[in-house]
Amino acid sequence: MWTRIGIWCLLGAFFVWLFSGISSFMQADNFWTGLTLSRLLGDYATLVVRWVPGILMKNILDFLIFDLPFYGVLLGVGTVFLVVGMFVKIRS
Repeated sequence: MWTRIGIWCLLGAFFVWLFSGISSFMQADNFWTGLTLSRLLGDYATLVVRWVPGILMKNILDFLIFDLPFYGVLLGVGTVFLVVGMFVKIRS
């Protein structure tokens, strides 16, 4: 199950990267260009960063939410799920 989630996240990262690249290549101003978590979360993004204590965590969250493209987030989450799925066996 974890492996499937990881594979789907990696596929999603590929398609978001592809659409973002095509949109930026065409110089179109649409949803895909510059897609980050802050665009998806809206006003809640600043609340999440302000809620976390510690300047180091704020800097890390600031990078993850405002600067890192969304396909990078999906790529990281998909890789983590894929590695967990390779080493963890779920009993049913």
